[in-house]
Amino acid sequence: MKKLVLFDIDGTILNAGRIGRRAIYQALEDVFGADKRNEFRDIRMSGKTDTQIIHEILEDVVDRNALQQLLPRIFDSITDLLAAACKQRENTKLLVGVQELIEVATDHKDCTLGLLTGNNKQCAMVKLDVFELTHFFQLGAFGDEAYYRNELPDIAVQRAFEQTGHLFRNKEIVILGDTPNDVSCGRHLGVCAIAVATGRFSSEELQKSQPDYLFEDLSDTRSVMNAILT
Repeated sequence: MKKLVLFDIDGTILNAGRIGRRAIYQALEDVFGADKRNEFRDIRMSGKTDTQIIHEILEDVVDRNALQQLLPRIFDSITDLLAAACKQRENTKLLVGVQELIEVATDHKDCTLGLLTGNNKQCAMVKLDVFELTHFFQLGAFGDEAYYRNELPDIAVQRAFEQTGHLFRNKEIVILGDTPNDVSCGRHLGVCAIAVATGRFSSEELQKSQPDYLFEDLSDTRSVMNAILT
């Protein structure tokens, strides 16, 4: 069976500490002015797209339609700030087992690897470039392309079809992630959801979202690959 294997980034492939959060709030100060900082909402970002995050933070600051026009400028600013922090390898680490799993999945003849991440595309590439992982992923669906995360699997499936000529369906689509939103975002497509407790959510919290498989981390390459290929 052919498999479309879609990886989340933060908390699944790597941990960048709080540099992403800091970059977002600093970019918003740069765009809207430091005097507006006390109007920014403090929100939980895990499992959301960058588009949703920016809208939620600025809910009381700017009109939604006006903000939509400003998003490209905001994303450019976030990317510049993030790239500067990543150059110092500040608090960035590759999570256990990820490199080997990606390499094994890449070498498997039936696997097409992609990204399904809340990061906007520029930031996703910056983070992956720190560990020279970008070239492993043939396609992606990113947080500047949709408001809600559950819109991203359809984008990834369409891109995979355009690249491979195969329309991936149901359990042929595998999503790996560390949040309940990663588990639930592809449910309308009947995907195989693999949860990993390497982010901000515990195994107990992730289990409530009913993933097909749940791992503490990705260190057991054989077991994770068996879950992907089943």
